[in-house]
Amino acid sequence: MRFSVCRSTIQTASLAVMLLCFISSVSAAPQNLEDVSKLLKAPANQANQKQVLDYFLKRYQKEKDLTQGTHRHLIQKTDDGGGFAGWFLKGKPGDEMIIFAEKDRQWPMIELGDSGYFARVERFPNFSSVHYRYSVNGRRLPAGRFSRFGFESYEWKPESIRQEGVPQGKLTQMPAFKSTKQYPGTVRDWWVYVPAQYSETGDPAKLIVFTDGGGYCHGDGNATIVLDNLIHAKKIPVSIAVFINPGVIPAKSKGKQPVRNRSNEYDTCTAQYATFLDEEMLPLVRKQYRISEKPEDHLICGASSGGSCAFTAAWHRTDQFQKVISFVGSFCDFRGINDYPSRKDNTIPLNQFGPWKTAHDYPGLIRKQDPPKPIKVFLQDGDNDLDNKLGNWFLNNERMAAALAYSGYDFWFVTGHGMHSSRHGKAVLPDALVWIWNSKADGK
Repeated sequence: MRFSVCRSTIQTASLAVMLLCFISSVSAAPQNLEDVSKLLKAPANQANQKQVLDYFLKRYQKEKDLTQGTHRHLIQKTDDGGGFAGWFLKGKPGDEMIIFAEKDRQWPMIELGDSGYFARVERFPNFSSVHYRYSVNGRRLPAGRFSRFGFESYEWKPESIRQEGVPQGKLTQMPAFKSTKQYPGTVRDWWVYVPAQYSETGDPAKLIVFTDGGGYCHGDGNATIVLDNLIHAKKIPVSIAVFINPGVIPAKSKGKQPVRNRSNEYDTCTAQYATFLDEEMLPLVRKQYRISEKPEDHLICGASSGGSCAFTAAWHRTDQFQKVISFVGSFCDFRGINDYPSRKDNTIPLNQFGPWKTAHDYPGLIRKQDPPKPIKVFLQDGDNDLDNKLGNWFLNNERMAAALAYSGYDFWFVTGHGMHSSRHGKAVLPDALVWIWNSKADGK
């Protein structure tokens, strides 16, 4: 039996299949923020808004209250280093919801039918940052702990990547350290790196201390890889690195949370932290390894409060540290005179307390210090750094650089467009180390 089908029937069927595929692709549930963005930009219709609502409700199903704006935004990174950000807020039908951010930016939220829920998705380029607050009918909600995000992506230098044929040093996690003098009751993790080129019969090794140490000897931008490559290439001297985490006071009972001692240690602008290193922790390292006793051979490095802590250690104890690397340093107004923990036990007389008030004061102190202190300083920060009640991080790093220049210090200030993170700092760590151990900087 033979069948015959006319050409018009075949064409009609093909068009129907194409139309069905198109409808299916349009009505498919969104899989990511980019899909949601397209739905929100399309002409408003009930089906699209229902899909957007379902998308956000699924991801926030564990949130008990979406009306206060304290929940975290959604992020989807893109291959170009930027990404999409998604906001979702609960109100009443007909409310006016707007997202306000620094630099006079604002994004009206889109009401999803009569559900009382509002959403917004925006795409941001690499090296962009947003510190936002929600506005409900003209009243701005307080900024929450999750109300900031940003995108920054860097290419690692060859020295930050494991290279074939380069001898690897040894990183050892030490037993948890319990302080008994400067920070009694605190416990901290720490690691010691010894390069392959270290010899007990050779010259004493240089010393590098990393605050927030666990973040530097693990993960991307691992400082031990950088040290392996630079020492092997003889771009920096043989150096032993000590990676030290902030102290934690263990929970006193079951169900209680441990107390982080980081701000007490890093934001308190006295000699205490440097003295803690000198008297309590570094003697354990000196017992095992030959380390130079010269303070110009001692470097301390950190980011954020760990960066300002590094400068504090050198400023007050130049007999211990004379080299500083600070990434996104928190040279801001953290501590007032009544905000210092255990002030009664501090050895600094009250009438002498002013010069040690807060890291915000360092630019003025640097300018007034004569003669300048024997400190070499590397600073890094991005113009998308924090800007809040404690100060403007980037401007305060600029103030530090200006003061160091005015007073004739040996320094290098590297700027960029990054936010408040150690990513840019880790990316330039090879350059920072080469410069800090040599008399001149390439490209300074």
